[in-house]
Amino acid sequence: MKRIYFLDLIRVFLAIVVFCHHSAISFGALGDWYYLSRDSVSGITQVLLSVNMGVDQAYFMSLFFFISAYFLPGTIDRKGVKSFIMDRINRLGIPLLLFYFVLSPFLVYWIYGFWGKPGLGPMWFVFSLLFFELAYVGYRSFGVKRFKMRCERPKILFIIMSLVILTGLLAFVVRLWFPMGKEVFGLQIGFFPSYVVMYFLGIVAYRNQWLERLNIKIGYMCGIVGLLMALSLLYVGATQPNCIDYFSGGFNGYALYYAVWESIMCACVCYFLLALGKFYFNTPSSVICKLSMHSYSFYIIHPFFIVGCVFVMESLPLSPLMRLILVCIIGIPLCLAVAIGVRKLLRIAGVRI
Repeated sequence: MKRIYFLDLIRVFLAIVVFCHHSAISFGALGDWYYLSRDSVSGITQVLLSVNMGVDQAYFMSLFFFISAYFLPGTIDRKGVKSFIMDRINRLGIPLLLFYFVLSPFLVYWIYGFWGKPGLGPMWFVFSLLFFELAYVGYRSFGVKRFKMRCERPKILFIIMSLVILTGLLAFVVRLWFPMGKEVFGLQIGFFPSYVVMYFLGIVAYRNQWLERLNIKIGYMCGIVGLLMALSLLYVGATQPNCIDYFSGGFNGYALYYAVWESIMCACVCYFLLALGKFYFNTPSSVICKLSMHSYSFYIIHPFFIVGCVFVMESLPLSPLMRLILVCIIGIPLCLAVAIGVRKLLRIAGVRI
């Protein structure tokens, strides 16, 4: 398969967003994390960070699923089912088990002084991805009739717009029983409608060469719509702060608004980033390629560097916001440097990540 250079850059960008996202939660933004700093942001700063968390949550993991799914059919076509399954067990399964049984409990011990229970933590994504990929393999291997979806313009935009609205409505319904924040085996089911749809679209995009048809004008339009959607969430959050509690789920207008908002934001930001990448950054770069190669190991170990940097920053006479900025500035390159070594060590041990 011909290398799509701009996807390397997007992978690196998303890995950095994950680091910043979890760092912000550590200092008071809405969300859950291993360690929350004793001193957190408040007031308008907390509102702005929380809105940013909402924007991040709307697209970043969904885009990870889309990119992973995009390469899935071609990888199976090239390797074959048996070789692909063994590769997934090696690349996803072994790191997942290592984090679940060793790294996550150890991180809890480092923070609180007692050995924690096994947990997925941020590796919920790897667990879900492994499940999705094995499900797709089962479908390809045992499906009676292969589903085909051939889409040409202008059908592409109509189908995507329809899926956006349906995904938002589905998320609203799912969150009646699984509101945001409620976990089932370490998974927040309330976010999965978007993940499943984006994974499905990734496979369809590969079969129909959608990435080759990305339109930069539509990308700019999506960027403008995404900005307006972000401002609308900021307005609602600033003028009606009590409504945030209702966003998580339930039979109310705020939950419906947020579910549909999230779906539209996901589509807009994902298309904007993909179109921007294709038209301006689709050129070979040895630096970006190497960073992309290490983005997975970066993702695996990033909780340790966030927690460690937060510990250090708490000892400095700085505001929580300044501490957050320094955690990102210092922690990201440190985590990347160690991620390079971790990847090399795992490859020596036979784990190809």
